[in-house]
Amino acid sequence: MTRPDERYWNAAYADLTFCSDHDGWLERYAALLRPDRGVIVDLGCGLGHNARVLHAAGYDVLACDLSEQALERLRREEPGIRTRQLDMEIGLPFEDGTLQAIVADLSLHYFTRDVTHRLIGDIHRSLRPGGLLLCRVNAVGERDGKRDRALADDPYLYASEGILRRFFDESEIEAFFPPADWERLECRQNESNRYGKTKRLWEVGLRRRCNE
Repeated sequence: MTRPDERYWNAAYADLTFCSDHDGWLERYAALLRPDRGVIVDLGCGLGHNARVLHAAGYDVLACDLSEQALERLRREEPGIRTRQLDMEIGLPFEDGTLQAIVADLSLHYFTRDVTHRLIGDIHRSLRPGGLLLCRVNAVGERDGKRDRALADDPYLYASEGILRRFFDESEIEAFFPPADWERLECRQNESNRYGKTKRLWEVGLRRRCNE
């Protein structure tokens, strides 16, 4: 099994005729964000439902995704939003300590353990001290009823629909976002409507600690 590639996501977004409604989760962090504090990256933005909300609120948003199909549609529908195609597994191209915040809404759970640790380290590096990571990831309960196969060397990583998907519980959140690196602002299990389907997830709000 391999990670989802650009062809997979291009095909997935080509089949969608609507952009999933924003469910209001980012508004909980509005008091911690300011339009004049710099760039917010929507990492793994898909069709850009979070980027659209942030842009409408006056933030400088950079929407990033592996799928050029999704980015092309976002540019067509919201030409004021900047976009960038990137592969999170290869690494993030941002300079150290430059970003106000990174939003990663259901985009961090497609990788092996080593790659996930490296990616989160890259996010930490890219944020300015005190910068925010606002993310949502698959909850373990999201597996219920699915005929997925856990990988022998990682019981939280499953082969699902031909790609890898990671499922989190609180111990996994603690392992990937250690308190030495991150101040936890929010950590809650929740449900969201995603492209017409109910999804069980963890919402995690984090502030980058200054470790220097």
